[in-house]
Formats: sequence, C-alpha cells, structure tokens
Amino acid sequence: MTIAVKLSENHFRQFLIFNILRRLKLYRSPLIFASILTVSAIISFLMHHVQGAILLGTVLLVVGLGMPIVYFTTFFASLKKQVKLQNLNPPRLVYTLQFSQDSDVLDIFNEKEKASYRWQDVYHAYFEKESIYLFLTKDKAFLIPHDVLENRNEVTTLIEAKLGSERCTKHIKP
Repeated sequence: MTIAVKLSENHFRQFLIFNILRRLKLYRSPLIFASILTVSAIISFLMHHVQGAILLGTVLLVVGLGMPIVYFTTFFASLKKQVKLQNLNPPRLVYTLQFSQDSDVLDIFNEKEKASYRWQDVYHAYFEKESIYLFLTKDKAFLIPHDVLENRNEVTTLIEAKLGSERCTKHIKP
C-alpha cells in the first residue's frame, strides 16, 4: 500500500493543536496557575475588612487570569507562524508512506531522503476525525489525512494489526 501524503495548512494546524493541547496537555499549567491565583483572590476579597485585601485580590485576579490569556494568545500566534513556515498553501506532497500486511517495515520517503522503520519500533498511532497521526517516536509524527486515503478502513485495520490495540488510540470511530 502506497500513500502519497499531501498536507494543507489546515491539516498541519489541526495536528499542532492535537499534539500540544490534547496529547501533551500543555494547557494544564496555565489553568492550574489561574485557578490557584483566582482562589487566592476570592479569599482576599472575602477578607475585605483587612487593609489592602481588596488591592491584593485585584492584583491576584488580574495576574491569575492574565497569564493564561497571554499564554494562549502566544500559543495561537506561534501556531499561525509555524503553519506559514511549512509552506503548505497550496497543499503539497510532503512524503510518501509505503507498507503492506506482509512486511514488518514501514518505508517513508520524499524527493530528498528515504527512511525505513520497523513496525515494532513505532511509538503510537492516534486515529482522529480528520487524520491518522503515526508517531514513530514520542516526538516525531507523520500525518495521514483521511482525504488522501483511498480506503481508510483498510489503512486503519492494517495499522492496528501492526501496532496492537495498546499502541493505538481512537478518539473517533474510523
């Protein structure tokens, strides 16, 4: 089976959001920080009879809510910049994957290089609404948008057979 992967800006953007926010869950720290400072601000406001408590509560609330706003604004600005750097408008052929039921090897190549990976070394596969994200390592992934697949069910079944259910995560039914 040969899959020529043509990526668009939208595919890449969806992957980055999935990887940062869903898989790595990097939104947790700013939200925990905001929660702690907001609770501290509420406690300060409840102690309004103490001199400076209202001012302290206001500062805690502004910092507690401001930091996540800055974090997510920076995140989405960086996301937009990374998407533009990939030069995916118009969508272009990025790489080609080649594998079969009989082979224990996954070949990936583009016009400059070729690499082979054993299926047993593949880290994880995520089956999402629009794409399959095939992580070769914890940090290196290949995107397989559904719209480049002739038979999505066949590809999904083959990847699951090669990786086993423990290394596959389905967020949506294929």
